[in-house]
Amino acid sequence: MKSKCHPAIPRNVQILTARQVAIKRLNFHMSLTAVRMLAILIAMATGPALRAQSQSFEVATVKPNRSGDGSSNYPQLANGRLTAENATLKMILQAAYGVTSLQIIGPDWLNSDRFDLAAKSPEGVPDSNLMPMLQALLKDRFQLTAHRENREMPVYDLLVATGGLKISLFDPAHIPPAPPRNGAAAMIIGPMTMAQFANTLTSAAGRPVVNKTGLEGRYFCAVTFSPLAARATGTAGADGPDIFAAVQEQLGLKLEARKEPIEVLVVDRAERVPREN
Repeated sequence: MKSKCHPAIPRNVQILTARQVAIKRLNFHMSLTAVRMLAILIAMATGPALRAQSQSFEVATVKPNRSGDGSSNYPQLANGRLTAENATLKMILQAAYGVTSLQIIGPDWLNSDRFDLAAKSPEGVPDSNLMPMLQALLKDRFQLTAHRENREMPVYDLLVATGGLKISLFDPAHIPPAPPRNGAAAMIIGPMTMAQFANTLTSAAGRPVVNKTGLEGRYFCAVTFSPLAARATGTAGADGPDIFAAVQEQLGLKLEARKEPIEVLVVDRAERVPREN
């Protein structure tokens, strides 16, 4: 009786038992599941950011304002609409990138030429997505290119004064009365975080103000002071404490001069006339 001949099996071929095949199939499906789960997690993490980058305004107009009017309307955001009237490009950049005017480095015309802006976002887009959309709009209309970097410069650190804090956490049910206006004196008033208050102080102090209070939450900040320019020239509003004394006496905070690295926005390029709408 002749024996059956089997073809020779190459040495590099692995012979698997039925159990080994089942184990390999299980491992393959487990690996595939892990890859799918990783893809889902990546999509969950990057999805909102990618959507914010891809979204654009439904309607947007940007045009020069040559009225010569000295007043301006800082960019206002409400219900998916963003507007600015007679605003400098520096003002619009402040809103778009979340920096103060003293943190923007660029050509002088950023603070002189005026523009009107009106934009409407698509239905359902949260207001938190509008600033990245505004950045994209500025890149498109002004051919803007900019980058962030740290530069050492004179700043003021906002700290809690030695005598302790004189303001309380904001309670919408018990809004304290605003201090009476002292003639032409300037005022800063409203519920805000300490970081927001520091940004608001920057213009009045003449240097970037950095929040170093360590305080969390929103506080009702109401401070009346004599502007530095009025004190220097002796014009209306020169009476009363300067911003440094007012912050300490009225709020229990203090501004301490320092020189330290601070993030700035450097405008590498911007066209002076925006591209047609």
